[in-house]
Amino acid sequence: MRIYQKLVRNIFYPLVLRRSGDVDQLRWLREFERTQYLPADELRRLQFCRLSALLSHAHARCPFYRERFESVGLRPEDLRTLDDLHRFPVLEKSDLQQHGADMVARNWPRDDLIPNQTGGSTGTPISFFLSNDRRRSRAAATLRHNRWAGWDVGDRVAVLWGAPHDAPRRDWRARLRRTLLREPLWLDTANVTEASLAAFHERLMSHRPRVLQAYARSVLLFAQYLEQRGLRPHRPHSIVTSAEGLEPAERALVERVFGCPVFNRYGCREVSVIASECDAHQGLHVMAEGLLVEIVKGDEPAKPGEMGSILVTDLLNHAMPLIRYRIGDVGAWEEGSCPCGRALPRLRNVEGRVTDFLVGSDGRLVSGVFLATYVVAHRPSLGQVQIHQDRAGEILYRIRPGYDFAAAEDLAYLESTSRQYLGDAVVVRWEIVEELPCEPSGKFLFSRSTVAPAFLSVAPREGAAA
Repeated sequence: MRIYQKLVRNIFYPLVLRRSGDVDQLRWLREFERTQYLPADELRRLQFCRLSALLSHAHARCPFYRERFESVGLRPEDLRTLDDLHRFPVLEKSDLQQHGADMVARNWPRDDLIPNQTGGSTGTPISFFLSNDRRRSRAAATLRHNRWAGWDVGDRVAVLWGAPHDAPRRDWRARLRRTLLREPLWLDTANVTEASLAAFHERLMSHRPRVLQAYARSVLLFAQYLEQRGLRPHRPHSIVTSAEGLEPAERALVERVFGCPVFNRYGCREVSVIASECDAHQGLHVMAEGLLVEIVKGDEPAKPGEMGSILVTDLLNHAMPLIRYRIGDVGAWEEGSCPCGRALPRLRNVEGRVTDFLVGSDGRLVSGVFLATYVVAHRPSLGQVQIHQDRAGEILYRIRPGYDFAAAEDLAYLESTSRQYLGDAVVVRWEIVEELPCEPSGKFLFSRSTVAPAFLSVAPREGAAA
């Protein structure tokens, strides 16, 4: 380990956490490093204790849950094993949209309610709160999962990301913190052009990060660009992908171009990291110390290998409990044990998160994830949205309205924001529908474009990246 990495990891990072009041993040990290190797039965006992406490708390202090549990004749003490959880009602995104205020714990300190929101890859805008302690435990969980990909505090990292509210702040304190902690180089993929991809290549060759973290479709687009242009990229130690999935051939292309392994990660803004690959690459280990994940088919647990709807219970956020929350994705459990020695349960695969880049009226590319999390999320009354594109510079919104949908205002908002991000000449159309169907696999496609970026149709020069 180089000297500066040691300084960051052992001195600067703990010092910054202490000064910001977040030193408990280190406590959570130590716990998660230990519990990842617990035997399966001990891990389930830990989950049961945390789940029991959560149900009791939610029943006592959250009007929504008290009414919901009692409406089906259940009380927290009816939970005698983890398997009993399936008797409790499922939490839908529409519940959060309509009853979120009654899900916040009564008398919870207002200065300990951290607001957040997401449009998500399911196109349904959600607002929620978490506590400061949950924010710290989420950060610790992310660090633990990063280490599986060979990424630790103090390493050089570059981020190909498309959510502006995740971008680092620009005030002097934030810049000082980034300098001390060697925080990531930020490469914004919300709006992408051929020129910005060329700039990404130059900056990565100069920065030379150990790890590249990316929206899956962003790094795929970048890899396609590099290969088409015959550009040899900087080759990091690993690439951590999230937000969307990569098909096997797409993953192989990214690994071939960058010459390093991809570590897939699954999560959502509501509960942070849900599961990640370890270096065995045999499924995604669930962050089971903080989350209880179920896969259900109808009302029954799915069998190993059987696709079903993913439900998540956040065991550590008592400020606004999420209990049996239907994420909107489908997945399946992996069977057997992992060679890495961790007993954390594994997801075999996750489907339901596919978004494409949309082509604007001037040829720019706009991330579907960006539109989900930065445009749709700011208008909960839109309900659920899908975007379709069959011609460059034209988009069709299919809208299943929310309970407080106001056609004139909401459609005007979509039109103005679409022109802001896709160009003034973009043609915007919409359809109001009763349902937005999933694919036969269960995937929900937030955005789908059949338009290929013009610059990717150019034949590659000799000496393409290999």
